[in-house]
Amino acid sequence: MIELKECSLDNKSEIDCFLSKKNSKNSEFTFTNLFMWRKSYNMKYAVINGMFCIFPKHEEGPRSATFPIGDGDIRPVIEEILKYFEEIGETPLIRIYDDEAVKKLLDAYPNKFVLTEDMNSFDYVYKTEDLINLSGKKYHSKKNHVNRFMTMYDWEYSRMTPDDREECRRLYEAWYDNKNAEIEGLSEEKEAVFELLDNWEKLDIVGGCIRVDGRIVAFSFGEKLCDNMAVIHLEHADTEYRGAFAAINKLFLENEWSGFEFVNREEDMGLPGLRLAKESYHPYEMVKKYVATLA
Repeated sequence: MIELKECSLDNKSEIDCFLSKKNSKNSEFTFTNLFMWRKSYNMKYAVINGMFCIFPKHEEGPRSATFPIGDGDIRPVIEEILKYFEEIGETPLIRIYDDEAVKKLLDAYPNKFVLTEDMNSFDYVYKTEDLINLSGKKYHSKKNHVNRFMTMYDWEYSRMTPDDREECRRLYEAWYDNKNAEIEGLSEEKEAVFELLDNWEKLDIVGGCIRVDGRIVAFSFGEKLCDNMAVIHLEHADTEYRGAFAAINKLFLENEWSGFEFVNREEDMGLPGLRLAKESYHPYEMVKKYVATLA
């Protein structure tokens, strides 16, 4: 049977080696993403015939496998994945994160798989300069939110330091305590957020925060995703400060990621409120993701 390994800090160098070769626009393909969500999604990985596959399993749902990353013939790897699902007594479920991988699978196995778009997992990609400049009519309300924040408050932006960790944790926890009963699955997000806050210096990420009168009211974390794209893993703000979310969105990109043409702000997980918020920034493109099952 395939040997599944932990997405742990001890295995970071091996995982990074494979992910760096992919140069993917998909937000899942960073060690940070795998690490911070590893508990909620029982995140494992395996190296099969020199190729890298992720094996997530959310709660009581089925285990799945990602399309293999690496060079060479995919067929021996896919055969091992299908054999693994047979051994654990589950229906094969393969997650595919770009159109090139779709073509490879269909070329290697014509008529064997049925592909379905996983719309709730599509990533939202924006032009970085659009979210920094907020120019034009379509961004008028966003610019107003930012201007209102900057006018109303005595604010300061700075890059995150380890000394900011506990204040960010308290800010998030206060919001969580107020919202936990309202939002399904929020405890999983809290666990992922705290994993990131506890370990961010060991990850390849940069954080930024906004202070008002010396107190942190918003923070965000991101990293390089591929050659011309950054990814934002986490963004949080105190909604008692009007326009704080819009301000950290703009200022974090302006100060840390202006050298990247695009920014990936990850998926909406099918949550209506989150989808509306991401659509309101007018994405440049959606990074499609698929699920392959046996025909």
